[in-house]
Amino acid sequence: MAQDFASELARLKQDVKEIKKGQRYAHGGSIENAALEVKDDAGTLRAVIGVQPDGTVGLVAHDGPPPGVPSAPVVAPTIGGLRVVWDGTLADGSTLPADFDHIAVHVSTTSGFIPSADTYAGTITKAGDGGVLPVLPLPYEAHYVRLTAVNTSGIPGDPSAETEATPTRVDGPDLEAGSVTAAAIQAGAVTAEKLEAVLQLVTRLVAGDPAGARVELNEDGLRVYSAGGAQTIGFNAADGSGSFTGAVTGSTVTGGLIQTATSGQRITLNEAGQNKIIVYNASGTAIGELSAQGLLVAGTGGAILALDPNNTFPSLRMTNQARTNEAVINVSGTNAVLGMNSGTFSSGGQTWKWRNLYGAEGGNEFWAAERVRNDNTLINEGGRIVLGPTSADFGYQSSADPSQNAYVRTVAGQVRTIGALINNNRPVPVPGAWASLTEGAWSTTPSSTSYQSIRIQSDGTRAYLDGAASTKTGFTGNQNAFTIPVGMRPLKNHFYGLVRATSGDPRFLGCLVQSTGTITVYASTAVATTDTFDFSDISWPLD
Repeated sequence: MAQDFASELARLKQDVKEIKKGQRYAHGGSIENAALEVKDDAGTLRAVIGVQPDGTVGLVAHDGPPPGVPSAPVVAPTIGGLRVVWDGTLADGSTLPADFDHIAVHVSTTSGFIPSADTYAGTITKAGDGGVLPVLPLPYEAHYVRLTAVNTSGIPGDPSAETEATPTRVDGPDLEAGSVTAAAIQAGAVTAEKLEAVLQLVTRLVAGDPAGARVELNEDGLRVYSAGGAQTIGFNAADGSGSFTGAVTGSTVTGGLIQTATSGQRITLNEAGQNKIIVYNASGTAIGELSAQGLLVAGTGGAILALDPNNTFPSLRMTNQARTNEAVINVSGTNAVLGMNSGTFSSGGQTWKWRNLYGAEGGNEFWAAERVRNDNTLINEGGRIVLGPTSADFGYQSSADPSQNAYVRTVAGQVRTIGALINNNRPVPVPGAWASLTEGAWSTTPSSTSYQSIRIQSDGTRAYLDGAASTKTGFTGNQNAFTIPVGMRPLKNHFYGLVRATSGDPRFLGCLVQSTGTITVYASTAVATTDTFDFSDISWPLD
């Protein structure tokens, strides 16, 4: 209790100190190396009086309302730009707020635009009597200028009315004949872009000795002369032809046509501007081509060999003389899988081809030979060989009907078959996996668990029962014991003897295996649930 009283007394003393401090401020106290925050009724900071964060001292307003709309700017055209003037007032004549900071100038070629970061052109800094901002360079078209007032918190107000003006272009009386003299032109100042597109000569231009070695340009073309005055190079303006009397060494020839002859057997470079080399035979028939598209060679009979490098890997095409079919060797994938594709052929209303693939892709190594659709190589039908690092397959495959697939697969130490084995049009027995019977009145697990539970197996030609079973309820007469799975049922009914697995009192029951799949057991004497009967060696043909 004493502890709580002491704490409360200390709190009251502190409150009294704060009250006295407030009284001193109210009667002209001082703030020492600090600042006083002014907040509104909602507790939002509106001003800071005293030492500011940057070390200056004064009154700084915070989060004030947006300034009012400034008066419309006065805009004067200048050469290649505009001169924007603000008179320092607001449009409604009210006084600038204490937290006014500057005027943002916005310029656009669209009338009625909304000021944004894209239209910002500059700032007229804080001043009670306005200011000026030159804006240039600007295109020679109508521009619209608006101003927005911004406070010290960076909050802009609504924009002013817009003022239109167009930058001034230099023309007319600004330049007159004789205004610019040779002395006023700096060396190197007149460049090609400063000249007219066409300079018309009324005489000739000569570089060198007018009577000796020189280059001469006149209305007839361009001529080059030796020291003795003999023409060595000539370009004729009339027909565009050129002549050379010496060898061309170490030069670069760009554009035009270069050819070894004008007709017959020849080689041409850039014929018809096609950027290719073409080889012609004596009959004038193109038989070879080298271009950015690759290399093409045609034989005397018309067959074509084409090398195309314009893929991740190059490809080679071999086309027949009639240009109606071709074989292709290509490389694909990330690991350069080599593919060999035959010519196409029709079968069953589709177009097919044979192909070989060699390589590794997606973590798989393979050598494959298969028959595939030309329009969709994911569809195959026919013989197929696939070799891999751990297996080899040889057989038939149909992507349209996988039930027809049949092949021999070899792996380490084993030969496996997929599909039925046929010998002289007869299935070869191949034992399949053991399957279960569906229970009826009998349980597949015999009363004497030392015997194998009854199960069924097919080798494709016969079905076999193996193991023993017991009735679920004692009976005399008959019971439907089990149901055979589809695919293992006989075509006709079969009747067998069923032996009781007891050496001291053996007896037989009748066992009817029906084409419906039902196995019915017949007993002339009582059969108990403790009796176990062996179904082993009961089998029937499947055809």
